[in-house]
Amino acid sequence: MPKRENPQLHWSLPMNRFSCLALLVSIGLAPACSTGMPTGSDTSALAGRWGSDEASLTIAKGGATLQILASGGCFGSYGEMNAPIPTGQFTQPGTYTQLTGAAPGKIQYAAQFFGSVAGDMMSIQVGVPALQQSFGPFHLMHGIETSWVACMYP
Repeated sequence: MPKRENPQLHWSLPMNRFSCLALLVSIGLAPACSTGMPTGSDTSALAGRWGSDEASLTIAKGGATLQILASGGCFGSYGEMNAPIPTGQFTQPGTYTQLTGAAPGKIQYAAQFFGSVAGDMMSIQVGVPALQQSFGPFHLMHGIETSWVACMYP
């Protein structure tokens, strides 16, 4: 006699990890299918220095600082994000600071950072709505140590 399937256990589509997680979270069993799912450390850009001829990014625990090269071999502006940069496509809020020659020495603006990370390569751009401007994209490589002093404006 052929084996009969229980219609209550038959699913017409295979369940992927997201579906499994959504189902198990809804019934309170999320740890049951979390094996093999990426963790926060697996999905963040590599910590340390990233660089190019135009920009330098330092990623530390919980945030990042992007220095943008100005003419004269110094940086004239920088951006800061207070959250890890994820791998893949990303959009992060932050601040953009423009150095000036008058007190208080800088002007800070709300900014949006966006780009992508794939292994040891990153493309990043900074949008500053108040200035109606964007800076970049900058193409950075992990492990490239570029650093400049802050520009001293007259």
